[in-house]
Amino acid sequence: MKPSRTAYSYMPSKTISPKVFLGVLLVSFLMQINEGICFAKDLVQARKLLLTGKLEEAKDEYQELLKDPKSAHAATIGLSKISEAQGDLNASLKIVSDLKNPSADVLGRKAEIQFLMGLWNDAEASAANALLQSPDHLQARWVKAQILWAGGDIPKALSEFQWFVKSYSDKLETPNAYKKPEDLLIIAQASLENARWYALGDELETILNDLLKDTLKIDPDFWPAEALAGKILLEKHNRPEALAAFSKVLAINPEAPEALVGKGEAAIQKMEYQEAESFAQRALKSHPNNPDALILLSEISLAESNSTKAREQLALARKARPRDEKILGRLAALAWLDGKTAELQNLEKEALSFDKKPALFYLEMGELLSSRRRFPEAELRLKQAIELRPNLPEPLISLAMLSLQMGREAEARTLLEKGLKADPFHVQTANSLKVLRHLDKYETLKTEHFIFKFDASQDKALVTYMAFLMEEIFAQLNARFRFSPKELILVEVFSNHEMFSGRTVGVPDLHTIGACTGKVITMVSPQSKTMNKPFNWARVMRHELTHIFNLEQSQFMVPHWLTEGLAVSLEGYPRSDSWNKELKQRIQSNNLFNLSNINLGFQRPRSPIDWQMAYCQSLLYVEYLQKTHGDEASRNMLESFAKGNGTDLALEQVTKSNTANFEKGYLAYIKEITAKTLISDKPKLRNVEELRKAIEADATDAEAQGELALLLINRDRAEARKLAEAALSNKPGQPRASLVLAKLAKLAGDTKKEQTLLEDSVKINPDADILFLLGRIFYDAGEFPKATETLQSGMALDPDNPRWLEQLARVFAQTDNKPMQIEVLQKLSRLDPDDLEKRKRLLKLLLQNNQKTEALIAAKEVLEIDVSFKEAQDLLLEHLQALGKNDELLKLKQAFNPSR
Repeated sequence: MKPSRTAYSYMPSKTISPKVFLGVLLVSFLMQINEGICFAKDLVQARKLLLTGKLEEAKDEYQELLKDPKSAHAATIGLSKISEAQGDLNASLKIVSDLKNPSADVLGRKAEIQFLMGLWNDAEASAANALLQSPDHLQARWVKAQILWAGGDIPKALSEFQWFVKSYSDKLETPNAYKKPEDLLIIAQASLENARWYALGDELETILNDLLKDTLKIDPDFWPAEALAGKILLEKHNRPEALAAFSKVLAINPEAPEALVGKGEAAIQKMEYQEAESFAQRALKSHPNNPDALILLSEISLAESNSTKAREQLALARKARPRDEKILGRLAALAWLDGKTAELQNLEKEALSFDKKPALFYLEMGELLSSRRRFPEAELRLKQAIELRPNLPEPLISLAMLSLQMGREAEARTLLEKGLKADPFHVQTANSLKVLRHLDKYETLKTEHFIFKFDASQDKALVTYMAFLMEEIFAQLNARFRFSPKELILVEVFSNHEMFSGRTVGVPDLHTIGACTGKVITMVSPQSKTMNKPFNWARVMRHELTHIFNLEQSQFMVPHWLTEGLAVSLEGYPRSDSWNKELKQRIQSNNLFNLSNINLGFQRPRSPIDWQMAYCQSLLYVEYLQKTHGDEASRNMLESFAKGNGTDLALEQVTKSNTANFEKGYLAYIKEITAKTLISDKPKLRNVEELRKAIEADATDAEAQGELALLLINRDRAEARKLAEAALSNKPGQPRASLVLAKLAKLAGDTKKEQTLLEDSVKINPDADILFLLGRIFYDAGEFPKATETLQSGMALDPDNPRWLEQLARVFAQTDNKPMQIEVLQKLSRLDPDDLEKRKRLLKLLLQNNQKTEALIAAKEVLEIDVSFKEAQDLLLEHLQALGKNDELLKLKQAFNPSR
């Protein structure tokens, strides 16, 4: 359309023409558009830097944008988020508060910060001001809803949550549909709370698969949506998918605290405490004072039995989030554990001061107490949480898991069914119900002190004999501790490992075969197809039953090291050679656990051998305690712990000394018992280059020459021979050099020379490895007296190593020396509790030798691994008949062979 002439009627005659003027206007308009595009691009770039964790670069961008009034409000919000990420909410609040004439977005952000800081009245005011400018402002409405929910005004909060759901649905597939990732994240969070309360399982699926995925389609860098998905999945114990979500977050922002803490929490679920700590520390390094990372660290501290450190970490978290019931509830649990009644009451009052229905406070308190096995108080607190907010699934599920630990399965089932209805995606709940349904098919056997549940089609004989044996063990422990558990003990023997693991921890990947949950013993059947080899199920049962006694006698306050030491001790087997060798090495390197850190070996071992050494040293602490203060000492310790005393006070009461003196005596004891343990005093093996340099530096270094010769024997025999001969010239009898020349002689077919070389070597320098090789040579040659003598000489040098007994057993079998075979097999059986074949051989030899008393012992040991072995069954039945135990006889006879 042409412009009207009158539009330019007042222009002077010599001004620019209308056509030129229009061109100027167009250029000006395009410049403004271009400026707007640049401004938008700059905001997008700054936001991307913020999301990807490049905080300093983002800060520079936002500070530039702050200079322009058009971008100042968005830049203010960005800068406040950077300060929050850096752990400074005060600075974050100041940034948004300093902006004059703030927009609704800035006011909404201000309300969000104030809510996090516990300044709820201020947050409400800021949200109200935002809503005056924009009545449907999502951030402001979300803060308002959160305050209502956290304050216990549930009906109003739910009404707000439903507004978000309705608003999203109404605008979906319209031009006004929500498309900002931040808005969709808020809608997802509100929908989640609504779905949790009303048990809308389909809604949860919609949140995960539609809302959050749509958010990421709009902006693939918007990792908070993926982090929320990971958090939801981890809450449901869907660990693999949760970890995948957190990994996606970290691919965008390697320092995102939500993902780092999430991965740490996933590690905690598998008791991988070292890994969990690493994630927490990473989160704190980039985001100081992050409350969730501090809470995670407090969990690790509690696993280490360091409640003081846990309290300090929670106190720091509380400074950042003073009204977080998760933090307050945990502090309340610690106050209860420490007997600080006034502190507990103050924390409860504080929670009630801002939340009329502080269910989360009691949930956290109950869960922590349950993890510390304070079951009665934990149950009370979880029930309080359920009473306050009955629709929440988490307290129901936690109480159900506690009931399972206590053996109250009917009660647990009811709670689990309610919990699963409220939260259909909770993997642990679904697994636990699956296990209970599996148990419905099991048969029950009740004895004086036990209730056994088992698969009768597979384990009838096993559990019938187990029941007989467990009553014997119960009587032994009763006499040992002068104590009996008050209720019947539930023992469940599972036909497969998946069900055993699901019953014990609610997930299918527990890497053990037996467990005690406090009031219940669970074990996977040795007959299970999932078991690769036989194991001593009776040893497992003795161990776990000891825990049942110790936990109840100490009011569940026994430290880990004492109950594990007692349980290993009462298994009745000696320490292994590998334990003795590792123990001696740790003595020499001053790397032993002590009572202040031994629980770390169970909870967060640095290596598998650390975990083994925690058991070994716990056993030795018990042995030393009983050696120096009698068999009653461990019982007295348990009773002292039952009164709430710590380790130091319990030791002082029982030993009439202090912990330092006890530790000093303990160290002397383990040095004494490992004095004869042989460990290699040879230096760490060097590589070829290192050895060549050593020989160049000293041509008479026989150790280096022998070591290098052994390394080269399969690569360069000529050089190996030359080096070995040089070594023997420099040091006659050098073991490795002798071994090399002996091997070369054998390869050349000269077995006589091989033997001579080894014999000459041990005459000059007795070496256990060479003596063992020489003993085998004599055995292969049929020179059994020489083999016996040589092997016995080696055993004197290395008494804990079972290889000597293994070889001697072969020698005595060849010579048909039954008495010596029996002696050696008895010793070997003591060294390996799970070795079924040696026990069977021993039983047969004893029967052949007519040693009925020893044969009965051997028969019982066979049955403790394999109840189906007929010779062992017959001997036991004959023994029961002789004792006149007709009731046990009949039951076992029917179980061993129903057709008898």
